[in-house]
Amino acid sequence: MFKKLQEKIRYLVDQAFASEFFGQMLLLIILLISVTLIGMTAVFVGLFSEENASIGFIHQDIDAGFLDSLWWSVNQVMPLRGFEKAYGATVPVLVYSLFLSLMGLVVLSVLISLINNTWRSRIEGLSKGDTPVLERDHVLVLGWSNKVFSVLQQLASLQPGVKVVILAPREIDVMQEQLRVAGIHRQPIKVILRSGIPSNHGELDRVAVNCAASVIVLATDADDSETIKTIVLLTTRQDWSGEPPILTSEIAMEQNSELAMIAAKNRLHIIYSSRVISKVIVQTVRNPGLANVYSEIFSPAGNSLYVQSFPDCTDRPLGEIAYSLSDAIPVGISWNEKRDDVVRHAVGLNPEPDYEIAEDEQLVLLTRGLPVTRSDHDRMPESRRSQEGGSVPHVPARVLLIGWTDILYNILQELDAHALRGTEVTILSNVNQDTTQQRMDSHHLNTLKNLTLEFLEGDAVMQSAWEDIDLTSFQSIVVLADGTDDQGGADTRTLRILLRLSDLRKQHDTHAHTVVELLDDNNRALLTGLDVDDIIVSPEVVSAQLAQIAGQEVLAPIYRELLSAGGVEISMRSASDYVQLDTDCTFSDMIYACQQKMEIALGLRLARNGGELLLNPSRQITWQLGEHDKVIVLAQQVYQ
Repeated sequence: MFKKLQEKIRYLVDQAFASEFFGQMLLLIILLISVTLIGMTAVFVGLFSEENASIGFIHQDIDAGFLDSLWWSVNQVMPLRGFEKAYGATVPVLVYSLFLSLMGLVVLSVLISLINNTWRSRIEGLSKGDTPVLERDHVLVLGWSNKVFSVLQQLASLQPGVKVVILAPREIDVMQEQLRVAGIHRQPIKVILRSGIPSNHGELDRVAVNCAASVIVLATDADDSETIKTIVLLTTRQDWSGEPPILTSEIAMEQNSELAMIAAKNRLHIIYSSRVISKVIVQTVRNPGLANVYSEIFSPAGNSLYVQSFPDCTDRPLGEIAYSLSDAIPVGISWNEKRDDVVRHAVGLNPEPDYEIAEDEQLVLLTRGLPVTRSDHDRMPESRRSQEGGSVPHVPARVLLIGWTDILYNILQELDAHALRGTEVTILSNVNQDTTQQRMDSHHLNTLKNLTLEFLEGDAVMQSAWEDIDLTSFQSIVVLADGTDDQGGADTRTLRILLRLSDLRKQHDTHAHTVVELLDDNNRALLTGLDVDDIIVSPEVVSAQLAQIAGQEVLAPIYRELLSAGGVEISMRSASDYVQLDTDCTFSDMIYACQQKMEIALGLRLARNGGELLLNPSRQITWQLGEHDKVIVLAQQVYQ
């Protein structure tokens, strides 16, 4: 019975609120009368007793009964202070007093409601990201992808305390939660989030794009359409409040590179993520251990690329300058040139040792930080430890690629450029034969000169996919970050594949050089003990360039030269090609030997301790190198 009455009351209340004003007012009146009547029952528990006769708020001069109890109950239910003071007045005055007191309560309620609604709309506007940004000299990030976390971490390391405004078509609370999980709140960086579409002119104005120090555009869709639209908006703006910001954008798909270049109008730096990642993967296939070199160069914590002017080096050869720098390695030169009425940085990497530095040129350095000091040398020293040699890393005879992603096509083209004719590449993926052929045709990859391709359909996580595969025949295995599996994402699938591979290797007692692409560096620890030689965290490779260029625009042509086809490359060569093995030598001996080959020594990879990496090592240390030790060099790319 009581439950049915409770449900009936609840239903009537719901109906009253559904009727908006009139229903709510009726509910309020009924509630007011009900509570007042309940309050009047206090007369039966001694309201007008002698014990309460001295209480000033309990009046009993009218009738000490119904009217006085009604007066007392009404003033208890409603805080009408003016009406309370009218006790004993005539009826017309009481009516006026009640009306005015009620209206005063209404006015106060309206004022409170107005203030409350104003604050609520303000808070909702902030939570929705609708409010404008009034920052200046901030870094503006347009778009949202898995690279945004690496970009913010890089910016926090390069520019502690920097203000970063993010405009993305996502809910603010979703972005805040993802940033919290990524640990960005612990970084020395202030992040301001706004929800909106970056390819909208009004939205760009709302985040103060004209006052930004630099703008980073992330690729957020499969076909780069939104990214290209945003590039067009940025490069056509003329209302910058001062110097135009440094504009940098990522383009995900290789086939969109031409359109992106047209839209950029030489005013915006473009990072082709598929091209960059595929090049790093292939270079690592050719040079086991090279992934750690790229990781250090792209990280602000170790040796990175910087540019510094040395006025006292004018007209001096680069080979001589290399010996005068004890804590840096000169890898190139930079200068400014005017193109289409726009002054841009230009760069030349790996110049010849006898190249003399001009007055308007700066040195590109591999170092731990600026400034770099130098000491004078009367002449270029010679090394008695150097020797001739000329091995070039090549693509192994048989390579197994696991997974199918958008960068696969770039990987095949890069492998083809460095492979010997007849090199066999097997691709194991969930893609069926008909779809495989269509995709290859659409990317014009049927004209590869040096590769022989074999496509196998199967789930690399399952034992059945490996029944017809001879693991012992492969010298290199590449596991791509294939996100087609819905069970936990690309990195989870990669882990499952590596667990399967680890079990198969134990059965066949074999180990091939294994390169793995990850999307999240936090998952690196999960691969411990799974016989992985090189790990490439692809978002970090791209985001490092975006963040570093945002701080130093001159790095844009440097990375473009370093990571483009046909330029220079970082490579690992046998130590026996440069110095006498098992003989005391220093890094100065490496510098001299590399200069004889028109190369630049960057460091060493020692076979001990699992491949100890020494970039820009001390010039005072002496080593005795063995046949398994490597010299890390910057050299001209050599194609087969």
